[in-house]
Amino acid sequence: MPEQSPPFSNPRTKLTIYKITVIYAAFYVIMKLFSIFKGSWLWPNLIICVPIIAIGLAAWWQLKQEKTSWWFVGLSIVVVSAVRYYEQDWVVWLNMNL
Repeated sequence: MPEQSPPFSNPRTKLTIYKITVIYAAFYVIMKLFSIFKGSWLWPNLIICVPIIAIGLAAWWQLKQEKTSWWFVGLSIVVVSAVRYYEQDWVVWLNMNL
């Protein structure tokens, strides 16, 4: 019986996470733009999109260069989680202070 490596040590897992990150970033930005057209605040929602756009573009660029790393996977998980967790508070704060 051949020995199997853990799933997170497989290089394909990184590629899959990168692709999910790119797709999620594109979907998130499209949904934010749709909400802006439906009447949400313009500038706060666009500002909240900036970190997600940066992560998505960086993931896409790294996929095209075929250079993937686990530190970027961890960073993208932290950034996306923070943006999603604090999104409502940040949007209200940005709207009040812009």
